[in-house]
Amino acid sequence: MEQSGELRDVMLAFYDALSRGDLEFFDRHFSNAREVRAIGTDPGEWWRGGAAVSGVWKEQIEALGGSMNITPGDLEAFTEGSVGWVADRATFNLPDGSSLPIRFTAVFHTEDGDWKLVQSHGSIGVSNEESIGEELPT
Repeated sequence: MEQSGELRDVMLAFYDALSRGDLEFFDRHFSNAREVRAIGTDPGEWWRGGAAVSGVWKEQIEALGGSMNITPGDLEAFTEGSVGWVADRATFNLPDGSSLPIRFTAVFHTEDGDWKLVQSHGSIGVSNEESIGEELPT
């Protein structure tokens, strides 16, 4: 396993595409495989299949007024052969001017020489005390 500047650049391009509302980016960098999965921040956000995942990203961008502004944080990217993964503590900048810290992970696979997203997970951190009623070591 090694750090990957190339995959980091793909993830930064993903954030840029979200911010600009570049919906064609999803067609270029999302796998169409039925095994693709995405989990969002809402309890109802659990999608299966490349077409569904790509489609819901597009729908959510449109619902937010045509863009989803995300500022990278501590973005890390790693690869091993044809598989790569990223993890980030990013900031989701909302249309009303407020912002929200988010945690984002994604797995990519090379298909036809390009990195394609095959799995993503976004979350909003909630303290252990708030979620389960007690503090745990962090």
